[in-house]
Amino acid sequence: MGACVGGKPAVSAADADPKAAETKSAEASGDESKSEAKSDEKADEKKADEKKADEKKADGPTASRTPEDILKAPDTVFLFSFNDSEPKQVAEEKCTKKAGDDPKKMNQCMAGERKKFEAKGHRFKQENEQWWWITVRQVGNRLVTVNKTAVEFAEQSDTSVTLKPKDKGNAVVFEVPNDYQIAVKDPKHGRLVFQAKVGSLQE
Repeated sequence: MGACVGGKPAVSAADADPKAAETKSAEASGDESKSEAKSDEKADEKKADEKKADEKKADGPTASRTPEDILKAPDTVFLFSFNDSEPKQVAEEKCTKKAGDDPKKMNQCMAGERKKFEAKGHRFKQENEQWWWITVRQVGNRLVTVNKTAVEFAEQSDTSVTLKPKDKGNAVVFEVPNDYQIAVKDPKHGRLVFQAKVGSLQE
């Protein structure tokens, strides 16, 4: 006998089992949802990366030269900036407690805290192929040398450079966040920032 009895058409698998057809349809729909979810996830990741990049730009200027080149810039002295350093934050908290809502007392208190820090700075000079790290103090429009140490420029990253004194003293890491500032970590006062001044002061 033939497969088709009485001339009846062949029955498809979907017609024979409606539940199986529904299952396949659901699986196909699930695959599409997963694909859309992955696409959305990638879009979110891209937006997050772009946001991070924008935030990094918003943090301020970055260095256009290597940290070593910035320190070695001729006729440049880096002078202490109270406003950019951690001691200012500490002073503001302290003075706010003392002065309350009195602006005059607040200004007087902050001025007193600022005076605790001398107008010191750093210079880096080459003499007869030897580099020197010179600590200076500003007196009017002149610079007075406080200390002078022969150094070697050692390890360097994108934002810092290490100086090793030749007298076997402790190495010092200078942070160089941009072309106009350097910073060092002071064990007592925290992060101290120094602003670049070019040619405006004399020794």
